[in-house]
Amino acid sequence: MARLKRSESQARTRERLLQAASDLFRRDGYAITSLERIAEAAGFTKGAVYSNFDSKEAIYLEVLSAEAIGNLGQLLADLDGAADLSAVVDMVAQWAQERSRHGGWSLSVMELARTQPAGAPCLERLEEIVRRGWRGLGGYLRQRFPGGAAEPEVLGALLFEIAYAPALTFLSTPDAADLVRLVLPAQLAPAPSSL
Repeated sequence: MARLKRSESQARTRERLLQAASDLFRRDGYAITSLERIAEAAGFTKGAVYSNFDSKEAIYLEVLSAEAIGNLGQLLADLDGAADLSAVVDMVAQWAQERSRHGGWSLSVMELARTQPAGAPCLERLEEIVRRGWRGLGGYLRQRFPGGAAEPEVLGALLFEIAYAPALTFLSTPDAADLVRLVLPAQLAPAPSSL
């Protein structure tokens, strides 16, 4: 078996650390997940974490960004196959329902935001990640259904807030799919013309 090059070994270490961090942040939240726990879960020392990431915030933001890009990318790819407004609403409702049952990400975002001072660079990066998701979903929907009233970022924010609402992780009714089906058709319908 050929020996790995140093860069390949570093890339594999980084990938294992990111996967362990993703699992822990999703399951346990931001506050409880430590660099020690990430290193242990990945099978490395804490030094391996520090040789790949500057801080807990840095690894968290990288994991969150990858999670957000992957989830949104999959949703948009699925929506491309939706035949009509009804199918789009059903797909977004299902997406929101799946996310609402796993509150780890919304909890971890709130924990990070609460532990940082106003204006901290990691909060700016966190806002960038969140708004990119809002614009991505809202922009896609507004492009496909251009007549609605809400701006793309606002439409995306509405849907993400439904999908990641903390209360929906433990309440059975209404659920996220119900809420999406309530608001999305009206948001995608053409705005009434004023005569």
